[in-house]
This record gives sequence, structure tokens and C-alpha cells, in this order.
Amino acid sequence: MNGPSTQAASSASDRGAAEVPARRAPAIVSTPEGLSAVKASRLSFLRILIQRMTTERWRITRSRFDLDERGRGLAVYYIDTGGLPLHFVVFSNELEEADRTDRIIANRYDGEAFLCFGNLTPDRIDAQRTQFADFLYGRADIETLGWTRVNRSERMFNVVVEALAAGRQPDINRVVDAGYLLRNNGYWGNGRHGSTSFKGIPEGEAISLPYHADLLTLYLWRTFSHDLVEHIATTRSACAVSLHPALKRFIGVGNASGLGLIPFVIRHPHRIHNWCAIRENVIAHTKMRTEMADSPHASRLRSILDRAIAYFSEGIQVRAGIFAGSEQLVLDLRRIAQQLSDMRKQWPALPWLSLCDWAASHTHAEALETLHSALIEIYPDLCGSAQAQMVESISGTTDLDPSQTAGNLKNAMEKRYAWALSLNLGAPEARRHFWYLSEDNLEPRHGVRDNDPKEEFETFVDVAGAVQQLYRAVKTAPPDQTIDRILFDQPELRFSIERVQGTAGFPYGEVRANILAPEFQPCHLIRFLLAVYGMEKLDPQSHLWVRGTFLQGAPLPEDIAAGDEGDWIYPLRPVLN
Repeated sequence: MNGPSTQAASSASDRGAAEVPARRAPAIVSTPEGLSAVKASRLSFLRILIQRMTTERWRITRSRFDLDERGRGLAVYYIDTGGLPLHFVVFSNELEEADRTDRIIANRYDGEAFLCFGNLTPDRIDAQRTQFADFLYGRADIETLGWTRVNRSERMFNVVVEALAAGRQPDINRVVDAGYLLRNNGYWGNGRHGSTSFKGIPEGEAISLPYHADLLTLYLWRTFSHDLVEHIATTRSACAVSLHPALKRFIGVGNASGLGLIPFVIRHPHRIHNWCAIRENVIAHTKMRTEMADSPHASRLRSILDRAIAYFSEGIQVRAGIFAGSEQLVLDLRRIAQQLSDMRKQWPALPWLSLCDWAASHTHAEALETLHSALIEIYPDLCGSAQAQMVESISGTTDLDPSQTAGNLKNAMEKRYAWALSLNLGAPEARRHFWYLSEDNLEPRHGVRDNDPKEEFETFVDVAGAVQQLYRAVKTAPPDQTIDRILFDQPELRFSIERVQGTAGFPYGEVRANILAPEFQPCHLIRFLLAVYGMEKLDPQSHLWVRGTFLQGAPLPEDIAAGDEGDWIYPLRPVLN
């Protein structure tokens, strides 16, 4: 799932950073709360993929659709990318309600599929079907990009089928409330199960870009979900109707993600920095723009804010009370919209920096980030190179420099890791939690120290603790002593030294928090990563996992083939003609 590495002293996103004004400090951006507030935008991987599909006019066609009256059977989609042809092969089932689970250890789902290239033969399909029977230990072939699974929505699937079979469209209120027909349960690629590794994908192909294969399967599941409900409805009634195109566009793919994303965020500081720095650079450039009060850009910004208000008014219910609730977010967005209206009346020219500064002082961070995403949206000219940088996989070197002196390293730590050194990790509750990989379900888990008997399997997320341990060593060493001498006496510090040295030039990469503390809320980092991927309607079901929807409002295959991406940021309630 992760992209290739490139050795770089600093990220591509920092080139030219000196000319970029008003880029926010890591102390603001890189806290759990700051990261959590980020919203999906043109810079999200899903938007980048859909834009490319539309620009290149990919064609998605059904080459086989052998399903019975309950939707069980085989479906095959052919994807003409203009380059490497792809196939999406779906094994469709119908589970009993009691058998549905979102856990990765389950062996049965409503839908299982693989995305592949190469010659697709009946023998190949049958071989993969056999391997899916024991999902955790099955084997893909070398031309398979990845495996993926879904379950039907308990809230929506049968409701839509029954409505279509009765000759009518489903209740729009219920469609808006649920937002999807199928719920994604993961993607396994990049060598998993023997699939093609990321580096094994032919160079230059669109699908070789990071996360494109994963996210393409989401789009194909969405397409299949539309076809599936229409097929079942047709087998039930001769008067069945097709799902209205406006509803098809509004219906996305559900997703729920949990603790498994936390180790990824902690272990990839260079990638996290890259994503944050690129976004901050674009935001800073938008703030430099000044528009006339009656300009198309000013009108477009107001339109997006109005759409966001409508979208969040009926699209999100925050049950856990961790993020800004719908009521707070809508209230603050209305205040920003009113401030924009007042500025348009009072000023002939509108400096976006002033509007953003006002929002930062008067509204919740999530409202500010919604404004930032709206500004990114209205300036596609600022996003071209930024989107290209997003799909670069930036990794800093992990080579340790043994010639650095203890004094030099100490000074660097005091500048870049002051946040970690200021934490009181000696407090009784400071290390209350630990993280480990569960042998039972192969998922990361969050344990309570001294209560859960899994501490021997603890996995690394404690950056602050590692930094403080290293700081104690360099602080007591002679300032001119080189690192190799410290390592000779304390070889266990090697990883910490590599971490500190390797993150120089990547200031946004470290999450500024004690990940082991009881007050740390994992859902903040989960939501950040999902927003980077392009997920919307991010609703925490607890502080440990987040539910949301991909692809709401996205173009349909016929739109993509026609080169029409449409305007799908904060999609509005469907209107049926």
C-alpha cells in the first residue's frame, strides 16, 4: 500500500519554502487536534485519482455479470486506462445479518474482489476464488494488484432494492443519512498475499502512483453497488426502475478505520511532513491572493461555504463529542460566510489572509480548515505541482551519521524536539497505554499497562520517550564526543539517533503528543489520515475508530468517459428531475 522510497535530505515540498509567506508553524499544524481538523480537498489522493481518470477519460465497462436473484455470483469490470488494461473481478455473496462483521479475521463477506492486470482467464478467476476461501492465508498471483472486501449496508441496501423493485426511487432522507450501499473492509496489496509489489507495477502507469490502486477499488465497488441493487430489483419485479443518476452520484462507499492507522502515522514522519507541508504551502499561497469583491473567485468561495453549511447540517452526527459537532461547525461556517459578505460590502478588494486570520481567531479549527479547503478548491492553478508532489513518496535517509557530536545533536534536539522534552513522562499516568499487534486478529491494539498481559509484545509509537532517553545521554556526554562513542556504550540508542537525525528538514513530521498518555485520542490521527486519502463525513464511533464515506458526489463512469468531473466538493442533497 505504501509507495516507493526516494532518498532526500529534505522534502520536495520544502523547495522554495523561503518564498512562501504565512506558512503555519508545526506547533499549530502537527498536534493531534490540528491534524484532526484537516478536511479533504483537491490535494487528497482520491481527488487526484478522479481528476486523472477524468482527464484521461478512463472507460469502465462490465464484461461479465452473472448474478442470481439475490446478487450472488460473479461480476467482472474492464478498466481502459489508456495504458495498462485492468480487470476488477467480484465474487458477490449475501451473508445472513448475524454473520456480517467488519473484522479482518472474518473469512466471509458480502463481496470479495481482486484488481489485476494481464490475461484474465476462467482458470485464473477460479484459482483466485479458491484462495479467497481462506482469506488471511490465501495467495494472489503476481499480476494481481490487490484484494479487497465489502459488506452490504444494514441501513440502506435492502431499502434501495425494495424501492427500485416497487418502481420508485428510495427515500432521499434515508439516502442522505446513510450515504452508501457497500462498506469497504480493507485493501491488501503491495506484496501482501503474494500480490504485485508497488515497484513491480510497470513504470509510468497511472496505477503505479501511491494509493491509486487502493482508491480505484473503492470507485469500482461504488460502481458495482449501483449495478447490484438495480439487478436484484429487476429480478424481483418487472416494473423495477433504475437508480436515478443524481442518487448514484451522491451514494459513496462506506469505511470504518481504527487503531491500525496510528502506527503508520508515527512510523512515517517524512511522508506525514510532506503531506502537511504541501497543504500548508498551497494555503499560504492562497492567502497571498487578493480578489475584487465582485470577482468570480469571491462568488465561488461563498458558494462553497454555503454548500459546506448545507452538507454538514445534515451529513454528520458526532456521537462521541470528540470533534466539533455539526451544530458548532455549521454555526462557525455561517459566521465565516457572514464575515466574507461583510468584507465584500465594505472593501473593494478582499485579502484572503485577513479572512483566514479572522476565522483563526473567532471559529473552531475545523471551520478554519473547511475555509482552507475551499480556498484550495477555487485555485486549481496552485494545485498542479502540489498534486504531483503529493504522489511522490518522500522518505528521508535512515543512514546514521556517527561523526555528529553530542553537543551538536543536543542543540538540534532542543530546537526541534522542545515539545517532547517538555513532557513530564515521569508522571504516574504518562505511560499508561501501550500498543501491540494482536495475534488473534492481526490488528494493532491499545493496551493498559499493568492490566493487559501483552506488554512483552509492545510495538513502537513512543517518540517522546525515545527522544528523552537520547537527550539524557547526549546531555551528560562531553559536547565534542562523537555519536559513535555514545553508541559503543549504549547501542540501544541507535534507532533514536536515526530518528532525530533523519527528521531534520521535516518539521511537520512528528505528532506533537505523548501517544501513551490517557488523554491521547487515537481518533484524531485516524481522521487526519482518512482526510488525506479523501474521506468525508468523518464521524467517531468512539475515541478508537472513525466511520465515514468516500466518493460522495463523485462522477459516474459515463461522466469520466466524457471528461466531466463535475463539481463535487461538499455534495448537496440530490434533486430528482
